[in-house]
Amino acid sequence: MIGLFGLNHKSAPIEIREKFVFCEEDIKRFVPQLKAKGILGAIVVSTCNRTEIYFELKDSSLTSDFDLIGNTLIEYRKVATEVKAHFYQAKNDDAVKHLFRVVSGLDSMALGEYQIVGQIKDAFNISQSLQHCSSVLYKLFNEALKTGKEIRTNTALNKGAVSISYVGVELAGRKLQNLCSHPVLVVGAGQTSELTMLNLQKKDCSQFTVVNRTQEKACELAEKYKCKVADFNQLEELLTSNDIVITSTASKRPLFTEEMVRNAMVARNNEPLFFIDLSVPRNVAVEVGQIENVHVYDIDALNDVIEDNLERRKGEISHAEIIIEESVSEFSQWHAIQVLVPTFQNISSRFQEVNKSMLDGYLKNQKVDDHEKAVAYGEIITKKFIGLMIENVKSVTNNGRQEEYITMLNKLFEFN
Repeated sequence: MIGLFGLNHKSAPIEIREKFVFCEEDIKRFVPQLKAKGILGAIVVSTCNRTEIYFELKDSSLTSDFDLIGNTLIEYRKVATEVKAHFYQAKNDDAVKHLFRVVSGLDSMALGEYQIVGQIKDAFNISQSLQHCSSVLYKLFNEALKTGKEIRTNTALNKGAVSISYVGVELAGRKLQNLCSHPVLVVGAGQTSELTMLNLQKKDCSQFTVVNRTQEKACELAEKYKCKVADFNQLEELLTSNDIVITSTASKRPLFTEEMVRNAMVARNNEPLFFIDLSVPRNVAVEVGQIENVHVYDIDALNDVIEDNLERRKGEISHAEIIIEESVSEFSQWHAIQVLVPTFQNISSRFQEVNKSMLDGYLKNQKVDDHEKAVAYGEIITKKFIGLMIENVKSVTNNGRQEEYITMLNKLFEFN
């Protein structure tokens, strides 16, 4: 069984999502706990808008299987059990379809955005490097990436699609007149920050400064985009000379505290200060938004801008969904047959054993002129019966989809 247990921007607000962000080290510690409880493999997809655990179980799932995932996760994060109400779950075709929609950008906050592809690839690669990826999950994620590529090639879903970085810059432009006249501080040097700087340039902004914990990365970006670079330890001082702060880092603690911002506002003579926080967990402490003339917008505040951009691409959703349905069906057929493989092997080995046992006894007690012909004839009959049995098994189990029959058939052929 393939299962999915997760939450996203639709099911949980940012204050819940940020509790479940996973880095590679978290995955390294968490997934072995699942495998110790019977999970064959797991891939954890963790972005600013979602944390989803795709996993494989040997047997058909009951509610208790999802409880196992949920309880292990709650225990690992040490949070109240009530947060489980924000999680959704799915199995087999429903889980497969959800992943295909995610990788295609259909389930993103910004419809059709491409950044999710890199995030899915990263999650896939991490799982493989840590040997957490089962053969079924390997096939599933390869097919998901293939489907995503097909949709982007054959539909216009991603034409005019926006990234979170674009939306952040667009929001800043809406909140401030003459955006290009305001100095901007970009915090972080990852892909989101680079896209932010690219979008700032498109808005004719030239007064921006970049900071990052790793100074070398900040310098690379500063050279590429011809902007200033500053020391990460100067964050409070930098707030006095920049009107807009766009931040996107993997920090697990707020980089901008209430005390820091209050001190900066004194130095700014209480001139307005805008934070666009694209990070999960958030880089700006919640209390900062209560300070006079300080305006804080987190990733959940981007919806208005996204909705405006969505309308012209909505018509492509149905085209993408058709491709996904076909891909899910193909994968489902492959997966169902994989479920039956042990049964086929069981039937084959049992028939071969009976054939050998009966033939050995016959040859031992009878005079047979041509032993090779007798053996060949026995093998032909055996293969014929095996073929007939396999075809019947496929029919009875609906090509492996009715798992309750598979269990019965496996027991049926457990004779000695």
